[in-house]
Amino acid sequence: MPTSTTEPALAKRPCAVIAPTTACPACATAYQQCCLPLHQGAAIASTPEALMRSRYSAYVLGLYDYIVATYASAERANLTVYDIANSAAKTTWIGLRVLDTKILPQSTNDAGQFYGEVEFKVFYSEAKCLYCLHERSTFVQEDGQWFYKDGVMLAGNGAVKSKRNDPCCCGSSKKFKQCCLPKIQ
Repeated sequence: MPTSTTEPALAKRPCAVIAPTTACPACATAYQQCCLPLHQGAAIASTPEALMRSRYSAYVLGLYDYIVATYASAERANLTVYDIANSAAKTTWIGLRVLDTKILPQSTNDAGQFYGEVEFKVFYSEAKCLYCLHERSTFVQEDGQWFYKDGVMLAGNGAVKSKRNDPCCCGSSKKFKQCCLPKIQ
């Protein structure tokens, strides 16, 4: 939904609805035991990785208000739900792989703030092409709650050339043709 009367209508698909017992888009755990409590505001992410996973599943489900709300305050000031929704409108999210997570030592200049990093790969399709986003994201803790601050793109971004019989990029251990290829065509 537009955030002001001057913005055009959003070019996005409606929010996906999944059963609480369905596997969460961010992991193999049931949605009700993984990201649903975070999306509903019944819980907060206990780690940067938990927040990153909840943000990924929010993108998959079209929960763009949640995406904006989980940006760090300094970054959130420059974003709108409209911007996020339109940037993701033509994207089909395929899978997430978390590669590394860490909590960084507290800096004396940060007034008690903690930082964390999560390195991950997200696979997605646009216009019938498969892509990989490889990023190291930085998270900051504000008033005891984790927020996404920013990210650095790493090597391996861009179009992915998967052959039909290759292992699927989503990590399912199935062949690409039996798993995510149909989502792209």
